[in-house]
Amino acid sequence: MTDQTLHKRFEFGTVFGGDGRVLAEQKREKKFFTPEEVEAIRAKAYQDGETNAIARAQAAQAAAVQALADAAQTGLGLMADTIHRNKEASVQLALVCAQKIAAEALERFPDAPLRAALDALGQEIETATRLVLYARDPDEALQTVATEAAIFAGFPGAIQFRDRPTSPAGAFEIVWNEGRAEFDPQAVFEVLRTQLQEALEAEAYHRQRSAP
Repeated sequence: MTDQTLHKRFEFGTVFGGDGRVLAEQKREKKFFTPEEVEAIRAKAYQDGETNAIARAQAAQAAAVQALADAAQTGLGLMADTIHRNKEASVQLALVCAQKIAAEALERFPDAPLRAALDALGQEIETATRLVLYARDPDEALQTVATEAAIFAGFPGAIQFRDRPTSPAGAFEIVWNEGRAEFDPQAVFEVLRTQLQEALEAEAYHRQRSAP
């Protein structure tokens, strides 16, 4: 056991200077308090406790809000995926319906696409000397429709009809000196399908890019 543990250095409570000024004063633990001081201490302790309780409540509230935000974000992501899948299913259903309706319309009005094409080509073919129309089994009814539609569109020349056995039903191709035009119901449907699928994929891509 050392001398330091056996002997404690004596410390003066107050140190005075040569002129009597207090140079240092040891702080003494206060053992007695007035009622006012007790009340002040009690109020301070209550305030500190209340502040800590408010801080804990605010921290808990912030954590709850963050949990709700995370849950909402997850829910929104799932909902967006569900909406996208529903859109895809709706597009597929619409395409099937459109294909059936188009097939039914083409069966009832087989000459409508040819009339519309010749009408749209009015300015293109009005100076042509000859039209060649390719179609599968261009019968007399088709030839009559094409001739009448061409005259109505302002075409003054003659139309030659050529059989193309490989053409789909309702498809045709019109060729003249300076150009050509064709119509294929299945090709139109495939273009429509591709464009709708690309639109859905673009929407999904932008949704993923904008997601946090």
